[in-house]
Amino acid sequence: MRSFSGRQNAVGSEGVLLYGIVHGDAAGLPRSQGVDVVSLRDLAALVSRVPYQRVDATSAAILDYRARIEAVFSDRPIVPAPFGTVFRSRDALVRWMELHYVALADGLEFVQNRASARVRLVAAADAATPEFEAAVFDSLKILKRHAVACVTLPEDVDRGPRAADASFLVERERWSAFSDAVRDEQERTPAVHIEQSGPWPAYDFVRLQFGG
Repeated sequence: MRSFSGRQNAVGSEGVLLYGIVHGDAAGLPRSQGVDVVSLRDLAALVSRVPYQRVDATSAAILDYRARIEAVFSDRPIVPAPFGTVFRSRDALVRWMELHYVALADGLEFVQNRASARVRLVAAADAATPEFEAAVFDSLKILKRHAVACVTLPEDVDRGPRAADASFLVERERWSAFSDAVRDEQERTPAVHIEQSGPWPAYDFVRLQFGG
């Protein structure tokens, strides 16, 4: 099954917008604010009913998507779906969950008791480019020691090459140690201003598979 691509626009039909996958049956899962639950054995998909069409990536829509995922994340692990993932029907979603059941269960196991920290490194005004790049390389190498996984994020066109972004998946019990390491790096590297945010759901560490 696939996320909506815009190639088969069924005008007037109702689709299912997927927010994410969690453990557990329907009991105790959020049903407020238009969120419904589709269960398959010990997995549950958090969804809402929407027209079967492309979801516009407006600021309001993205904030709503994140708010729903992060409300669940505060209570239990969640594998977030990419923004705007719409299935043609509830049955289509169940078939996709069945097809990818093992991968989804493994994904939930991977994010269990872990959270994502986003780190932005910005060059100080007087830092030379080679000095900044070397400092970023060294800081990321050190911070990786305190995380389960790390990914570097695409360059922010608004900030240009004098900024770098990375996301770290951190054990919740190690969150304070990771934050301490970020502060240590800020003190150690005057060529770089380091900003940390989180804890977030594992947005940057999940890759759900959809057929073409």
